[in-house]
Amino acid sequence: MKRAILLCVIFAAFTASAGAQGVGFGVQGDFVNFNLGVAQTSVQIPGTTASIDYNSLFKQVYGLGYGGGIHFDVNLGLIAFRISGDYIMLSPDKSKYQTLLGSQFTVDGGRIDIYSGNVNLKFNILPLPVIHVYLTGGGGIVELKMNDATLSYNGVKLPFTIKAFDTQTQPTLNAGAGVDLKFGPIALFAELKINFIMTTGKTSSEVPLATVGVTF
Repeated sequence: MKRAILLCVIFAAFTASAGAQGVGFGVQGDFVNFNLGVAQTSVQIPGTTASIDYNSLFKQVYGLGYGGGIHFDVNLGLIAFRISGDYIMLSPDKSKYQTLLGSQFTVDGGRIDIYSGNVNLKFNILPLPVIHVYLTGGGGIVELKMNDATLSYNGVKLPFTIKAFDTQTQPTLNAGAGVDLKFGPIALFAELKINFIMTTGKTSSEVPLATVGVTF
């Protein structure tokens, strides 16, 4: 699935570039605050008096994630299309696991991997010689994968894993704004977007705290 997303992004970029005034290629880094939408499910941990509410778990244990990707810009004057592929990783805060479940618990694993491919429209609202302020919005497809998290209670590994969802591929929508700083053939950019992933159960939201990159 991950290779398919990347191949689709690259194919779409070269297809769209046929009638464009200019095509740029670049890389970006992503920093996100992730709110995973899962159904309100409470699960009893075998052999203990503790239980897990998955909705509370993800609000408290997961937060800041990071990653990066590549993009193609297809320029058509005041508007442009950005075709991008990204990978973002979120790791749980193990100390927050202990705060939530109890100090006698230790947790291993539980990483969340997010692979995405998107096509966005960029509309320049302030096309100055160096600074271009733009609005952006679009959609794409996302693959979410969560590794099993294993629990130990007072040093003894429990026959219990934490996994709120299976690997799934879902559509995504996003909207936001950004700015390009153009220096000859090179442009630096920063943007802020809100992304909605249509996950099973509840819609997840992914709010980039910073997406920065360079386009050549």
